[in-house]
Amino acid sequence: MKPSQIQDTIVAALAARYPAFKVEAHGGNFTEREVPLLLKQAPALLVACVTVPGLTPAGVDKWRSTLRWAVFVFGSDTATAERDDVALDTVFDLLLWLPGQRWGLPEARVPNQNSFNADNLYTGSLNNLRIALWGLRWEQTFTFTVP
Repeated sequence: MKPSQIQDTIVAALAARYPAFKVEAHGGNFTEREVPLLLKQAPALLVACVTVPGLTPAGVDKWRSTLRWAVFVFGSDTATAERDDVALDTVFDLLLWLPGQRWGLPEARVPNQNSFNADNLYTGSLNNLRIALWGLRWEQTFTFTVP
């Protein structure tokens, strides 16, 4: 399995859990200047692999790597909740749900429990755009087989 296939699997699992959000793969970190290009997607979860620190041998034709993932949570106002609450509650739910996820992949270990980190990325500019933004990161180890 390739990292891009793992990313697609994570996206599918998140889309099933959060049907009110647009969930898709994203290329990685972005700057505040790029946020207006993403506005039409809110509420959204953008999933990115942000670090591949290298590979270690794991057997014949097998390699292991601990990939760092990020989910960027874009909250927008709804009829029943404000954007800040939407984003915060979603991040908190993710923090409760993600630690046991292996995504149905035998190549995956459960995420590193000490690696979870959620940051409120609030700025006045984002608030003026009427969105809330959180970034959630974690590390998860996968075994890869040489094709």
